[in-house]
Amino acid sequence: MLIRILICSAIFLYLSVSSAHAENTKTTLNRCDATGEKTEISIKSTDQGFKVSNQYTTKNLNTKSLNSFSGDFVAGLTSLESKTTIDIEGPTWQDKSKEGECFAAKIRIRLIYQPIKVYIGSEFTEGSCIYNTILEHEMQHVNIYRESLLKIENIVKDLMEKRFAGKPIYAAKNSSKRALDNEIDEIWRPLIKSEFAKVQIQQNELDSDENLDKLSWACLGAIQSEFGSRFR
Repeated sequence: MLIRILICSAIFLYLSVSSAHAENTKTTLNRCDATGEKTEISIKSTDQGFKVSNQYTTKNLNTKSLNSFSGDFVAGLTSLESKTTIDIEGPTWQDKSKEGECFAAKIRIRLIYQPIKVYIGSEFTEGSCIYNTILEHEMQHVNIYRESLLKIENIVKDLMEKRFAGKPIYAAKNSSKRALDNEIDEIWRPLIKSEFAKVQIQQNELDSDENLDKLSWACLGAIQSEFGSRFR
């Protein structure tokens, strides 16, 4: 929560300063308005689905888990790799008399989920009660990931559109692209990272001790009978 508050505060401060700078500079760069070019934001999220694997034992899954302890048995595990790409291009115009320029940036952002990997311990027979129960739990993790992707896309797009409002970026000569690159690195990449981190908080809540305890007693206590309290 503190991270999000700090990031939002930084965005608010940056937008306020940036907007004031743009208004002060705009009158010296009327040529930009005449072109009709605008700053454009394109954000696309890609979800590549999921795959279920039953090839690893519960001991093997322990080594893949970030939240288990030595000696634990991990009955099921959901693993995800995400990637963010940000490409910037677009025309710039210079006002030689004022030593300024404007940049109609075309910002293209891609939020990508690699295929989500769902693992179920090989000790559990596919189609059995406990296998299906573990799979149902892991699919809740999958759904949280998949549903969050579009939400993150909408959050980032809404904030960026408010920030740029379709207007070119006004700056000193030969500095507009560098200024945008710095803003991307200092504001927008951390924001995207924080939104992905919030998804992991949801995942951890799903794996609360209470929920895992319920899972361990499903199917007449099959997991408890096999692993007892060392199940994770």
